[in-house]
Amino acid sequence: MAARESIQAARAVTAPCVRTVSRRSPGLSAEVRCAVEALATEIRAGEPAIGDVDVFGPDVFRGCGPEPKVLFGDSGEIPLIAEASYNRLDYRIGFLAGEGDLIVIGDVRHPAFEDYQRQVLGLSRLDFTSFATQFRGRYRATPATCLRDEPAYAQLRRFAAGHGGTTLFAFLTTGTIWALAARLAADTGCRIGVAGPPPLLSRRANDKIWFGNVVARLFGSEAEPEKRTAHGWAALVRHVGDMAQRWERLLIKVPDSAGSAGNCVVDCPAVRGLGAHELSDHLRGLVPVQMRGVPFPVAVEVWDADVLTSPSVQVWIPDPKDGEPVIEGIFEQILIGAEGEFAGAAMADLPADQDTVLSEQAVALSLLYQKLGYFGRCSFDAVIVEMRPEDARVHWIECNARWGGVSIPMSFANNTARTGSFAVVQCGQTLVPARPFDDALAVAEAPGEPGGEVVLLSPNMVEAGTGCHFVAFGKSPQLALHRARQVLRNLQKDR
Repeated sequence: MAARESIQAARAVTAPCVRTVSRRSPGLSAEVRCAVEALATEIRAGEPAIGDVDVFGPDVFRGCGPEPKVLFGDSGEIPLIAEASYNRLDYRIGFLAGEGDLIVIGDVRHPAFEDYQRQVLGLSRLDFTSFATQFRGRYRATPATCLRDEPAYAQLRRFAAGHGGTTLFAFLTTGTIWALAARLAADTGCRIGVAGPPPLLSRRANDKIWFGNVVARLFGSEAEPEKRTAHGWAALVRHVGDMAQRWERLLIKVPDSAGSAGNCVVDCPAVRGLGAHELSDHLRGLVPVQMRGVPFPVAVEVWDADVLTSPSVQVWIPDPKDGEPVIEGIFEQILIGAEGEFAGAAMADLPADQDTVLSEQAVALSLLYQKLGYFGRCSFDAVIVEMRPEDARVHWIECNARWGGVSIPMSFANNTARTGSFAVVQCGQTLVPARPFDDALAVAEAPGEPGGEVVLLSPNMVEAGTGCHFVAFGKSPQLALHRARQVLRNLQKDR
């Protein structure tokens, strides 16, 4: 027993999940640190279980163990995310893998892409497995399949037992992931790590309403766009009717969805003269089909005018014993469409004062999360609004308490010591001719001026002809973005 306890204690020491590189080191004043501590105390008092993981058993821990990982790239546990296989991005999580890791895919396998991914990562051993995500005619995310489907679970149990433990590393860390870790630990007697936040804190951090409340309490109401919460149709109609008198555009947001999937745009001049019944009918007609069955509450938020840029701050939040949160980069997002769908990003080059405010406030938010028990990847999205010619203000929009379209290629670059700058293209609205992966790779890698490495991040969209997903590197942000545009143009050409 003593020997087993000694081994378990050794394995409880977390290992780095990814290589982090600090790009900014803003200092926080004693006053800000006191405000962060006070708010953390208030939140814990209201929700004592927000950072709790003890319920999952003594052999489950928050962090990364030294054994090979199991990686889940499925985003299906995010409400309203499209389930169509050609939009799946499961494979991109594999760019965070190490030697001997196992990638879980919730779709058909792409052997050519798997060989390519091993080659790009320089790994001799990287395993893949695929599990069906349809259960009784309905979609079920791969973590849920691995928890509830016995053949799928048995494969993961053998993997964990064979390595004396493992770490579950998911695109989005949910209660499902923690429950899977608990079951594996109980059945194998091994220590199982979870490389992400506790489930309640994960749910809160990804909630746009909760996040907006935190921002307002920490920085003041001027640090976010005007926002209200509607718990039913009557309240929604009332809030839209009132706010439409003073603003040009509003967003109705499902608070726990991602990207533009849960957004609905309201053109205020078109609704100002409507009565309550007419406005209700109008709003019901605007709401996309996938949102009709979504329960309230929803957020009603002002769509900022005069937006200068839409930056995203990428953060790694370690265990407190390993130090304070690390800012690894600030990126300018490329948004398209009326709902502001994410289509890519490039490294930001902001004025010093804007960069400083973003960095300091992002560190304060991250430190708050760390004090609540958060571990892992996180990003904070904002807009910078020009209120007056001499005054630009930061409005925080949402927190992505998960991996994403920027953080995965960023960490891939860090892990593989790729230097310079990069730009990401993740576009599902730009039609490209459908191509086999090998053909798409040949097009993407065709030499151009100026040169720069291009890495395709997933095969699905380009093979279906519905878009493309890649990262382009360059010696500077401008050259990386130029290379990305060049590759996008080439992929759009007919075969």
